[in-house]
Amino acid sequence: PTHPLLLILGFYLGLWLAAKVAARRGLNPDHLYNAGFYAAIAAVIAGRLGHVILFFPAYLSDPFSIFSPNLAAFQPLAALLGVIAVLFWYQRKYRVPLLLLLDALFVGALATVATVAFADALNGLNFGQPSTLPWALTQWDVARHPVQLYEMLGTVVVILLVWRYLDRLRPGEAALAAIGGYAAVRLVVDAFRDLPITVGEGFRLSQILAFLVLLVVLIVLYQMRSSGEETKAGNVDVPAKL
Repeated sequence: PTHPLLLILGFYLGLWLAAKVAARRGLNPDHLYNAGFYAAIAAVIAGRLGHVILFFPAYLSDPFSIFSPNLAAFQPLAALLGVIAVLFWYQRKYRVPLLLLLDALFVGALATVATVAFADALNGLNFGQPSTLPWALTQWDVARHPVQLYEMLGTVVVILLVWRYLDRLRPGEAALAAIGGYAAVRLVVDAFRDLPITVGEGFRLSQILAFLVLLVVLIVLYQMRSSGEETKAGNVDVPAKL
C-alpha cells in the first residue's frame, strides 16, 4: 500500500531536512538523526500501549494481538506524549541547545507533513469539496478540490521561505515560523475541505484552531523581537558626561 510507504518516506525526509537545518544553525546533524529514531521507536511503543490501555478487555481474549502490525490499533495522543518524553530526555542527556533543536525539528516536520498530504491525495483521504475547476481531481466519483495538494504546495512554500531567511532568524524563531506558516496554510486550505467538524454557527473547528495558533505565534514572535531590540539598546555604550 502506498500510504504507509509514503509515511515512512515522509519520516526520512523530515529527518533529512531537520539535519540540514541543524547544520546551518551550528548544531551537529547527528543529534537529529539519533533523536529522530529514538522518537520513532517511542511513538510506536507508546502508541500501541495507549491503544492497549484504552481497549484492554479486547486484548485479554487475544494477548498476542498486541504485537499485530495493525496500523489502526494505535493511539496518536499516547504516541505524541512518548515522542515528547524521549526528546526531552535526549535534550537533557546530551545537553543539546533546546531552541536550536526545536528549530530543526519543527522545520523538518514540515517535510513530513507535506509528504503525508501527498499520501492522502493518492489515497483519497481528507478530500475536498466538489468543484468544477479545471484542476479538480475525481475522488470517490466526484470532482473535488485537491485540498491535499493545496496543503502540500503551501507547506513546501513555507519550507522554502523559512530556509531562505533562516540565517536572519534567532534561535527559536525558525520553529515558530514553521508552526505559524503551517497554521496559515491550514487556515486557507481547510476552507475547501469536505465534511468539516463545525462549532457554533457553522465555523470550521480546524480553521479556528489554525487561527488561534497563528495568532499566538505572531504575538510570541513580536515579543521576542521587541525584547531583542531592548537588549541591543541596553548594550549600547552611552558616553559619560564631562
